[in-house]
Amino acid sequence: MGLEQMLSLATVLVLSATFPLSVVAVRGFRGAPFASVLRPIPVVLLAYIALNAPWVLDVEPSPAYYIVTSTVATAGTLVSAAHVLVLLTERRKL
Repeated sequence: MGLEQMLSLATVLVLSATFPLSVVAVRGFRGAPFASVLRPIPVVLLAYIALNAPWVLDVEPSPAYYIVTSTVATAGTLVSAAHVLVLLTERRKL
């Protein structure tokens, strides 16, 4: 197992461990004003896990797989960032 595979495995393990915590955070802060910021985080984590999984499994997926997973991760991050900006600029009532 090369260094790249070991680092990808560590990434997948850490992201897999934080996924249940993000689901708990989303459900726990459901009524809070910043709930919309937390809502995309589990989707982003799953997309990053799916993006790193082929390195761990030593499989070569199609380029479309990388495009879809990275697009989902990026879009989720941008949605969360947009909700943060809306919340911080006080365009939404607390």
